[in-house]
Amino acid sequence: MKGLRKVLTPFAPDQSGAVSVLYGLGGLIVIIDAGGCTGNICGFDEPRWQDVRSAVFSAGLRDMDAILGRDKLLVSKISDASARIDASFVALIGTPVPATIATDYKALKRMLENEISLPVLTVPTDGMKLYDEGEALAYKALADGFVSMDGDLEKIVLGKTPLTYGAGFEDNTLSDYLRIGASTKVIAASASGIEAAKKLGVSYEVFSSAAAEISGSIPPGKVLVCHDEVFGKTLRDKGVSCDIATFFTLHDEIRKPGDVKITEEDEFTDLVLNGGYDVVVADESLRPLAEGFGGTWIDAPFFALSGRR
Repeated sequence: MKGLRKVLTPFAPDQSGAVSVLYGLGGLIVIIDAGGCTGNICGFDEPRWQDVRSAVFSAGLRDMDAILGRDKLLVSKISDASARIDASFVALIGTPVPATIATDYKALKRMLENEISLPVLTVPTDGMKLYDEGEALAYKALADGFVSMDGDLEKIVLGKTPLTYGAGFEDNTLSDYLRIGASTKVIAASASGIEAAKKLGVSYEVFSSAAAEISGSIPPGKVLVCHDEVFGKTLRDKGVSCDIATFFTLHDEIRKPGDVKITEEDEFTDLVLNGGYDVVVADESLRPLAEGFGGTWIDAPFFALSGRR
């Protein structure tokens, strides 16, 4: 049944993906909402919140603030916060509220930059898409605001965020992005990393170290991988013959016959039980959807899907 969830919880949305990219970069991150979206991001979708704090704020919009579009009040709040916090930039992250009232992000950016001495990034997420699309928008904002061809950077990994890889993420710094155009090696570790590399116009390698680590433990047979598309492609590159199923982005340059983009629980169930697979590589949270599967299950944690660190 379309939209029915009996096992899986809602996946991390696009605003959470945007925050995941920007979280550790020393910026003042403002979620344009009444408070609920910020609570979900910090309480559920950002595992670093428990250990490493960042300046993540809610705009605290009340009903009439949203209805009347009180942009001056929002600018005043952010200006006051920026005077109290040592931040390198301000990032405005969209939610369903500004999407509904058609917030003019360019105007907000101009208004803020006239009031404060920090660069302002805008990420027009709307809460209706999934986290990987929000990550891609955040990378685009960084590319537009900070990327330089100057400097010396040996390597940078894009798309290896906590939402895809839990504890095994790549912790880039703002300095890395300032020098990304001069990097000698760009690695796209997930779908959003591919989008970021495309926006930058740089050559890149598609590779997931997490997938490479388990490639030698996968037994022979017909294999289904349900994870990020780069995870599956890396297994292929390591010699594992497999099909990729993903709830998230599936690029044409990675897709092969047998690969599928899925949206419903019962699509995954049908694929596992009727696809003739001997091995499934997927997050353990998906296992209840495959009751009756008699093959080998290899756990591949996927935080944005299950919330497992």
